[in-house]
Amino acid sequence: FPVKPQKALIDCRRVMGKDDIVISDVGANKVWIARHYNCYEPNTCLISNGFATMGIAVPGAISAKLVHPDKKVLAITGDAGFLMNVQEFETAYRLGTNFVTLIFSDCSYGLIKWKQDMQYGHHQYVDFTNPDFVKLAESFHAIGYRITKTEDLLPTLKKAFQQNKPVIIDCPIDYDENMKLTEHLEELMKTL
Repeated sequence: FPVKPQKALIDCRRVMGKDDIVISDVGANKVWIARHYNCYEPNTCLISNGFATMGIAVPGAISAKLVHPDKKVLAITGDAGFLMNVQEFETAYRLGTNFVTLIFSDCSYGLIKWKQDMQYGHHQYVDFTNPDFVKLAESFHAIGYRITKTEDLLPTLKKAFQQNKPVIIDCPIDYDENMKLTEHLEELMKTL
């Protein structure tokens, strides 16, 4: 603990059916989802590439749930991306779009921090303080959970999908894995 991103995505895959839908926000979480979330059906993992619209996960999940009310919908986002459009939880509640949002929480702009560390060997002006996401969820008539042990993520995800309201899960993520991935990929490039 904090949860490694690879482990978080293994747990997500265990909970999601082959035709259920994951909406990925942009940021470091997007890199990990693209590498470790296996897809079996088209249009079951939606990632904003191109202009990489930060904050897409929650409104994207609302849309996915409106189009596919019978499927599980999971929004995976960083804390910064989540805070871009948190107000849309009022919309989710009002429309009855019950989906789960998993926040990869690191109190920073994780991808920017990663890139600064790679390029400059340090980072600046990317860290911030988060609100209490459980209380924030409750203020939007949603359900909030906070992960405090790695082994709690899988049962929490299962419980979240049994709720009849939108759910927010605050999950601290070990983004020390980012630089480990960078080092691994650099070693692989040397072998080519």
